[in-house]
Amino acid sequence: MLAWLFCTALIFPQTLHAAENYAIITLNKDFKKLSKGKARMLYRGKAKSLQGKKIELSDWPNNNQTRNEFYQLLLGKDAAQMSAHWAGLSFSGKARPPREMKTSSLDELLQWLSQKPTRIGYAPLESLPESVTVLYVVKKDKNHE
Repeated sequence: MLAWLFCTALIFPQTLHAAENYAIITLNKDFKKLSKGKARMLYRGKAKSLQGKKIELSDWPNNNQTRNEFYQLLLGKDAAQMSAHWAGLSFSGKARPPREMKTSSLDELLQWLSQKPTRIGYAPLESLPESVTVLYVVKKDKNHE
């Protein structure tokens, strides 16, 4: 039976985890929803403020599946490509990279967001508490499954 389950997992890996949607979030109730273009600009380092307020972005730890899938879905890049992109922006002084969380903990992210009203992060939509403000939802479509 165990061998059958292992073989099935190799043949049908999509059944092992559900497709996830990701949300760009804040705890600031005053921020308005983002357009897709504005969401992409934020995580490309092209926009540094929302509604006239300078924002700080967060990121999941390097080599984290959430980080890789989020960037792939939002920007069509993997986490390594985005790390290189942010390194270039940082080196040139054009933008600061998102603050990398120490762990892959939603609690850590929420704690960090709670310290300043201008902080923004992202997380799997299905795992979010009702207290967050969802600014934009990055949906996993049929092409990414």
